Amino acid sequence: MLNLTPTEKLAWRGFLHAHDTLWKGLDAELGRDDLNLPAYELLTALQEAGLSGMRMTELARTLRFSGGGLTRLADKLRQQGLIGRRRCPDDGRGWEVYLTSVGEEKLRRIHARHLREVRRRFLDKLSPQETELLAGLWPRFQEDPV
Repeated sequence: MLNLTPTEKLAWRGFLHAHDTLWKGLDAELGRDDLNLPAYELLTALQEAGLSGMRMTELARTLRFSGGGLTRLADKLRQQGLIGRRRCPDDGRGWEVYLTSVGEEKLRRIHARHLREVRRRFLDKLSPQETELLAGLWPRFQEDPV
């Protein structure tokens, strides 16, 4: 049977606890504006994509969502008028989504507050050296296929 050292256990469980605490806190903060963290990430990705929007498959890959999960969230955001959906002009088979002016305005209203919360809950607890170290470490964990 394989065991973790006490330090390894603290590192692993600490990561899980920190992720859970940060996720729940940021999600609750966004809930004040009738959004959740996945919806915020989706709106931000579409804002970064610009006017052309993104294909649903590309958006799912970018956000690490399942196809069904993305479709449900996109449908909800579309009903709220935050995103639009249209056939892809290049092949007509796929769908792309884009940020509407209503979505852009909502994102603009909450973006600064969300980033202040990210700073308060996460970045302010780290030294510049620790932030740089983490920024260099995270890519190591993005290479493993799911």
